[in-house]
Amino acid sequence: MNDNEQFNLVLGEGEVILKTYRPHKFRAYFGQILLWLCLILILVPMSLLSGVDEMGQLDWSIFWGVFAGFVAFYAVFAAISFILLALWYKKTIYAVTNKRILIRTGRIGVDYKSLDFSMLGAMTVNVSWVDKLLHKNTGFIAFGSMSSPLTNQGGAKFNFSYIEKPYEVYKEVKAIIDINKKEN
Repeated sequence: MNDNEQFNLVLGEGEVILKTYRPHKFRAYFGQILLWLCLILILVPMSLLSGVDEMGQLDWSIFWGVFAGFVAFYAVFAAISFILLALWYKKTIYAVTNKRILIRTGRIGVDYKSLDFSMLGAMTVNVSWVDKLLHKNTGFIAFGSMSSPLTNQGGAKFNFSYIEKPYEVYKEVKAIIDINKKEN
């Protein structure tokens, strides 16, 4: 089934998908890897500190016991988070129709979000430091409305996450919205 067919359940009468997008796979996984690497930087010093006795000496048996516990905890939760990310990535598709923005996502089931062009109030593009660091030309596009406004803290419910060429996609989507707002 191609990306357009994934939206057949939620398309209205006379509604046509004009463009679909998918998240950039490497960028999505790299964000998760970066998170877990940062946690490692916390786990090792915590393990070392837990192995220090009252005399300030490192008790290696305590250190290795605590470290093994952290590694087991870390491995289980890292595996779960990567499985959930893989499920999310497999199901996530973004679409622009002649009437609205559609977002298909989910981990276990499939969820759809939509934002009608008539309700759309704002769009923003965010290219984070991680996106710049990777040189993959990726970023986020957020869409806001009166019921779910864009805020400085993020919080937008309608995002195209890890999108490749975010400025070009922003221009494409904006042009589609402008053309179709005039027609409707």
